[in-house]
Amino acid sequence: MALALRLPAARPALEPLYFFGEYVFAASILAGCQSLARGARPGRRWVWAALGLVAMATSQLHAGFAVRLIPHTAIVTAILAGGVSAALRVPRAGSGRIGARLLQLSLIALAALFAHYVPVLGWAAWTGNPMPGFYARYGPILQLLAETLLGFSTLIVVMEREHRDLELANDELRAAREKLETMARVDPLTASLNRHAFYSMIGGRRTTAESPGCVGVVDLDALKPINDTFGHAAGDAAIRAVARAIRQVVRADDLVFRWGGDEFLIVLFGVSEAEAGRRLEGLDAMLTAVPVPGSADPIALTVSFGVAAFAAVAGLEAALEQADERMYRRKPGRASFGRGAR
Repeated sequence: MALALRLPAARPALEPLYFFGEYVFAASILAGCQSLARGARPGRRWVWAALGLVAMATSQLHAGFAVRLIPHTAIVTAILAGGVSAALRVPRAGSGRIGARLLQLSLIALAALFAHYVPVLGWAAWTGNPMPGFYARYGPILQLLAETLLGFSTLIVVMEREHRDLELANDELRAAREKLETMARVDPLTASLNRHAFYSMIGGRRTTAESPGCVGVVDLDALKPINDTFGHAAGDAAIRAVARAIRQVVRADDLVFRWGGDEFLIVLFGVSEAEAGRRLEGLDAMLTAVPVPGSADPIALTVSFGVAAFAAVAGLEAALEQADERMYRRKPGRASFGRGAR
């Protein structure tokens, strides 16, 4: 603008360009704040063309430059006011983040600087007096400071948004990892824990205090005849029925693992061997009428089990071997299934 004032012959070309540049600057701020507030798209091309026409018209309104600046600063103020309105709706990127608040304050300060020029220029045009000298000296400096603060706050807002997006992405990755870890530890057929979960549990408790309890091994009798007679879907249904029955006879905090195809492992902390055996004795009575695919009538299932006590987690594997041997000693003569009541 100073160049246009020093070169009057270039004013018709330079002044509209100066006005248009300030309109584009204010409109870009408005579009950016709208995007931050609600994801709105920037203005279309015709908006920029309209601003160009407004700049041409404003530069031709009056012979006096101060008079021409009055509508120009009013237009810039109106556009910036729209940006302030949008900035006040910009959500914070998280607790303790200052970017949105700093953006709002810097934009309000910039809009106020442009707004106050309207009455000052109007007073100068009305009275015929020039603008006070300090406006020429300090006005551009204050405007530059406000624009610098605006740019700095915009950068903070963008960085905070990126940081929030990274936090959300990390949360999603953490949730996906936990889901995968759960899937790696849970048997999909019965929703029981699996061998991997068992050995992870042992590894995590070896160095803890003494944790006495009992381990039980439960094996479904006659799974092969069920598969051969009714199909593997019936065998899967029988395995799920055993898993459900086991959960009903143990406590909520006892651990149930699917140890093999038709074999389950139960870890009961703080339970005596006699109490564990008494609980598992009731399984056959709960499996007298199990509906399975391929059979019109429910079938009666039986299980074999063995129980052994351990004094600490370090002795759990030895107790498991002992319980497994006791289970196999109960197995003979239990390799068939019966018809259950409807």
